[in-house]
Amino acid sequence: MSKFNENEKEQIRQCLLTKGKELFIQYGLSKTSIDDLVQACGISKGSFYKFFTSKEELFYVILQNQEEISNRLIGEHLRKNLPPKELISSFFHMAFQMADENPLLQQWFEDGEHERIIRKLPKHLVDDFAQDNDKKGIVFVQALIERGVLKEQDPEVINGVMRAIMMLRLYKEKFGSDLFPKIMDVIIDYISEGLTKPV
Repeated sequence: MSKFNENEKEQIRQCLLTKGKELFIQYGLSKTSIDDLVQACGISKGSFYKFFTSKEELFYVILQNQEEISNRLIGEHLRKNLPPKELISSFFHMAFQMADENPLLQQWFEDGEHERIIRKLPKHLVDDFAQDNDKKGIVFVQALIERGVLKEQDPEVINGVMRAIMMLRLYKEKFGSDLFPKIMDVIIDYISEGLTKPV
């Protein structure tokens, strides 16, 4: 395989991210092969592995790079002027709605897919993204505490609570699409009350 210069490497990486996103949305992760990905970018299979260890890693990087999802969610809720409990409730409901509307997140939350994908990823990649997401989440929580939306608590703990609520989306299929929203309405109501009610 011929060596790529830095410019060519960046172009190939961007091609894999762009074409990968298109193929994953169109066919799904399981039905998209590495052959499909390399053909779309005009590279060899050996070249693919210079950039990603698996199609699951490519999918995960694409998913994590969708900054507009978290930026929109956080940005809109930092601008909203709602009573504290309503603001936190709105945040959770909008997060679940965005997960349901985004085709890549839908695949991520499919029964068993989350665990299967994570198992195929390099540990450092998962850890790095988790740290980045935690930092963003903690900054968001601190901003809400400063505004008086959330009561004074450890931002790291509150961020963990918020992440735990979002992870419940993994169980939607187990509860069923009719029952799950009703369960989440109750949980979100209790959590929003508990996070915002003054001590």
